[in-house]
Amino acid sequence: MTAIELKMSLLQEVMSLEDEQLIKKALDSVRRMKMAAFGKATPVEKPADDYAEPTKEEILAGLRNALQDVKDLREGKDVRHKFRDLSELLNEV
Repeated sequence: MTAIELKMSLLQEVMSLEDEQLIKKALDSVRRMKMAAFGKATPVEKPADDYAEPTKEEILAGLRNALQDVKDLREGKDVRHKFRDLSELLNEV
């Protein structure tokens, strides 16, 4: 097979994949092989991670919890350990 035929075969195999996680793993594998062959990473290359987009329910639950913490703080409940003093943040920056 010629290089072009091999590339077309590879593309056909990748295009037949349906699972997003499997596609990410395949892309990561190809990038690792390319880096091993050429000894350097390409600018767009990022290692694949196990990051999963949060669901709508998870986002809403996080917002709900944060708003409840603010409400508790305003009511005088001891939740200061969940918040950071602005002067500390500015000093750090």
